[in-house]
Parts: sequence; C-alpha cells; structure tokens
Amino acid sequence: MSTCYIVGAGELARLPHREAGDLIIAADGGLDGLLAGGILPDLLIGDMDSKSRDFSGETIVFPVRKDETDSFLAYREGVKRGYRDFVLLGGTGGREDHTFANISLLLYAKKQGHSVKMIGKQNSYSVILDGEDVFSGEALSHISVFALGGNAEGVTVCGAEYEAENITLTPEYPLGASNRFLDKPVTVSVERGALLIITENTASQI
Repeated sequence: MSTCYIVGAGELARLPHREAGDLIIAADGGLDGLLAGGILPDLLIGDMDSKSRDFSGETIVFPVRKDETDSFLAYREGVKRGYRDFVLLGGTGGREDHTFANISLLLYAKKQGHSVKMIGKQNSYSVILDGEDVFSGEALSHISVFALGGNAEGVTVCGAEYEAENITLTPEYPLGASNRFLDKPVTVSVERGALLIITENTASQI
C-alpha cells in the first residue's frame, strides 16, 4: 500500500524512501530538510512562515492565523488524495507544542481509520485504538505505553520485560513508562481506549 510522507521542520531522523505511488508533502519548514537531502517533495503546504528555501513545485498556501498546524493540513491533503497510511518525519525535536500537536494528530488520524507513525531522532510514536499491534526492537531498548485521551481499559503487554494482562491505564499515572524489549517482539493490545506507544529507534525500526 502506498505511503504519504509528511515532513515537518523538526529533527529529521531519516529522509523518505520513495516507492512507486508514494506522496511526499513538505509541511512548511520541512521543505528545507528535504531539499538539503536532495529530495523534491510532490507538494509544499502551510503558511510559509518557517521555510527558507524557494520551491517552484505545487504549493498550497494558508494564512498564518488558522486553526490547524501545517502537519495537520498536510495530513488532511493526503487524505483528500486517497492516502490512508502516513509517516510523519521531522515532527519532533523542535518546538514542544508542535510535538504535542503531532501526537494529537496521531490519535485524530487513528480515529478516522488511518495509520500514522511519527519517527523522531531517538523515538518512534504510534497509536493503538481498541485493538493491538506488534513491535520489534533490539534487546534492552525501551518501549513505553501510555493512555491517550482518557482511560485505556483491558491493556495487555506480552513479550516485554514487564508484562501486563487486562489492566487499566490512566493518563495521570505513567505506569507503562520505560518497559524493555527482550529477544522477541512485543504485543500490545487495548480493549477500550487509545494507547500512545513510544519505542526507541533501532536499525530494524528505521
């Protein structure tokens, strides 16, 4: 399935690896990192208050005074063009408010039935909503599980150093922080609610 890459102005852990049918969207200042890496985006979108390089390709300009972040606008445009799987790069390592906004975007997109993974310099972020996912990582690298947007009920963690079965996680008590991979994949599931999963970036994950 084709992927829509959204590239923001934060730290780039890697550049998009374009396959046939993929779409690369620069969210405003994300243009600079792409061009520095020798990649031309298919689209530039945003209010243009942070980019420093010129771009002559397809561009959608929004006013600075708006409700959505540039990353959200890029996601919405990708949806309009038929994409359901997204990778957000350059979404962390800059302003903390934008990092938090991007985490909110992960949850919003999941509730729309879309998949968004955010890859930062040190960590990767994804959301599970009323379901399960499987994660791989190097032994002793970290995996953290947090309730997102409310209580998460029926949470089960299998294969990690600290396992759990049918527990409830709440946003105000970070019980799931800093678990560890062993020598096998970790399965995380939730019966009701949303989980934010943060894993350390390893060669196999990136």
